[in-house]
Amino acid sequence: MRSVLAVLVALCLVLAGCGATTTPGDDTRTVNPALRGTPTPSPTPNAAARPPGVGESEVDVRALVAAHRDALSDRSVTVTLSRTRTSDDGTVVLDTAVRSVSDPPDQFVESRVDTTPYEVVGNGSLDTAVWRNDTVSVRRSDAGEGSVSVVYDTDVPQQRLFGPTGAAEIRAVLGPYTLTPAGTVTENGTRYRRLVDAAAGRQRVPLRSNVSVELLVTPAGVIRTATVSYRTAEYEEPARVTVRFAVRNVSRTTVPRPNWAAAALHNES
Repeated sequence: MRSVLAVLVALCLVLAGCGATTTPGDDTRTVNPALRGTPTPSPTPNAAARPPGVGESEVDVRALVAAHRDALSDRSVTVTLSRTRTSDDGTVVLDTAVRSVSDPPDQFVESRVDTTPYEVVGNGSLDTAVWRNDTVSVRRSDAGEGSVSVVYDTDVPQQRLFGPTGAAEIRAVLGPYTLTPAGTVTENGTRYRRLVDAAAGRQRVPLRSNVSVELLVTPAGVIRTATVSYRTAEYEEPARVTVRFAVRNVSRTTVPRPNWAAAALHNES
């Protein structure tokens, strides 16, 4: 009677899918028929794919900037770069901003420089705008007090122009620093790699202290935002410098042709 009960119990367990018959070293398993054909869920990635130049603990800035340039090459894009220097008493000593809108081969760049009285360039502002394509460049400068000039040029050296992707400009900003990965950040449904200064808290750049560096980078290597802030004694008095870089409207940027640029092109034709 006991043997009959034992057989019945074992049979019930197998039919219910609760039992498995194995022998040492045998990987054969009994699978619940109700689960057959159910797809195995893919593992959820814990972090965004590493951008080019970004390793587990180190960052090759040159490779990262090259990837940034390549990813944005031949795409329309808006790039901004600003630099503010503020003295300890709150006076903004220098405030510069550059905005580039590009849809190759057309590009429009406008820049602004505001200074305080004791700067070498004097008290006031200097506004400059450039519209260009692959053959000509038209530059408008406004030094204040009604002083406006428009220059038509067919041979403007590239080094005088803000790059369409901002690659050279952000490379110069990041030059003094060593970066390291610091996890990921999700903004508006997009996950970015976060990079920071590896020497945070230690003075490794002469005349600069309290350094803070943060970048948000896409898996393709586009540097969406970069913020660098530090105290410095490089100038006449101690000040804090803050640099901000941003990429916006990728593949959604249009390039206006200002009236003054159109007039200059018409006059030269």
